[in-house]
Amino acid sequence: MSSFAPDLGTVERGNVVDIVKVLVCAADEITSAGVEVMLDASELVHVVSDGGGARPDVVVVVVDGVVGSSTFALLRRLQGDGSTLASRAVMVADTFRSEDMLMAVECGVAALLSRSEMKEGALVSAVLAVSRGAALMSGRLQGILLDQIDRLRLQVLAPAGLTLSGIETRERDVLHLIAEGYQTEEIAKQLTYSEGTVKNVLYGLMARLRLNSRAQAVAYAMRAGVI
Repeated sequence: MSSFAPDLGTVERGNVVDIVKVLVCAADEITSAGVEVMLDASELVHVVSDGGGARPDVVVVVVDGVVGSSTFALLRRLQGDGSTLASRAVMVADTFRSEDMLMAVECGVAALLSRSEMKEGALVSAVLAVSRGAALMSGRLQGILLDQIDRLRLQVLAPAGLTLSGIETRERDVLHLIAEGYQTEEIAKQLTYSEGTVKNVLYGLMARLRLNSRAQAVAYAMRAGVI
């Protein structure tokens, strides 16, 4: 294998280079074959087949026309199928509705390209970037996504006592006081809860997130940026 720059998205473990496995989904066989040829030109990418047993790292979805419910249904299937699970996707589409940004991200889309951008080097670069956790979207779409997330937080989560992390506001308050070193009785007084309520809040959180101790719960909340 020829040498390559590490910033192209490869991962070296000793002398072994991880090759990014990619599943291509397109509306027609001709488009699918063309995209596969583009990807196969890179030594860093290996194209796999749907249902072939190999688990893809990234899915490339090429949409003909407007991105619609069928595209999102496909992405959800690929996320939920244990044999072909791929949590991240590159979507190629010329017509994408800004109101679908949140739905796209929920379905694992981390990069959006137009068909005019679907050239060999750009597509491979997008796949490699997505495989290492990067996201590729225009500044305009990023702004739209942030606006949609903020509306979700204000209109849906906050009224239900939830945060974007999935931790309830009262769970956050209890964890914050635990992190400050307060005991159950002291937390109850601070929050005007009963001790039983404090214990139930902690039990519910730990059971839901499969945590084994208060220390783990606090660590989880800190990593999530809640406290």
